[in-house]
Amino acid sequence: MPSDTVSAADNAFTLLPLPEFNSLTQAQVRGATCVWDGAPLTAETAVDLGERRIKRITERVSWFPRACHPCALKQAMDALLEHGHLCEQCIDDSNLCTVGLTLTRAVREARRQAA
Repeated sequence: MPSDTVSAADNAFTLLPLPEFNSLTQAQVRGATCVWDGAPLTAETAVDLGERRIKRITERVSWFPRACHPCALKQAMDALLEHGHLCEQCIDDSNLCTVGLTLTRAVREARRQAA
């Protein structure tokens, strides 16, 4: 999971873990298909997962993965559940954990977009 400090302005989906970059097809890297299940995406069906940076040979490059609504929701829920039972702050008071709050926002956004 990325950094524990998350700006409220960040895309909530940037916290979701992605498949290994080298295992993705060109269509998945371009955002034409879902990074998780390879389903074709359109502007209406795609969920923006935020900018990601990877090291390619000697420099870092940006790529912009996208997902289908069902996969974005499943991954957001899985990440929230995994984080919630491992995070001491979430166990004590989940309202004080920025990562937990951001993952909760990702679940809500995915549900809203899927509707």
